[in-house]
Amino acid sequence: MKRAKLTVVGGAALLFLSTLHAADPAQFPEDFRRWVHVGTGVILPGANPQLVSEEGMHHVFANEKAAGAYTSGDFPDGSMVVYELRAVKQTNGVIAEGERKRVDVMIKDSSQKSTGGWRFERFWGNDQTKNALEDAGASCIQCHSKAKTHGAVFSMLH
Repeated sequence: MKRAKLTVVGGAALLFLSTLHAADPAQFPEDFRRWVHVGTGVILPGANPQLVSEEGMHHVFANEKAAGAYTSGDFPDGSMVVYELRAVKQTNGVIAEGERKRVDVMIKDSSQKSTGGWRFERFWGNDQTKNALEDAGASCIQCHSKAKTHGAVFSMLH
């Protein structure tokens, strides 16, 4: 009888731990603006109706692992790429970044088979705790799979 209880308790503990691992907490990279700056682009309001959600100034940053993989497109586990979208301010012909709109994070994790070996996260504004993606990155990989020849990463480091 004791052995059966121990097996049930042990099995329950393993199930609990695997559930915890599957729902890893969000990984907002606090220091990403000190990483390698891959590039910056600006999409002005009204420029393209298909890109309304991307209007603003977007910066792309890569951690050391990701930066080293940009040449080959073979990103090792632990590579992180951050896309920071900010509002655009225009004053007297000068374009400058405004408030943060969102931060998108790609974390290379080859165990994430359904999303091409990447974990995707999104943070609205200055929130650094709640991953706003509700579909575990399925919508992200639909688009990122178009960049398959470069490891599902659109940006290029020149």
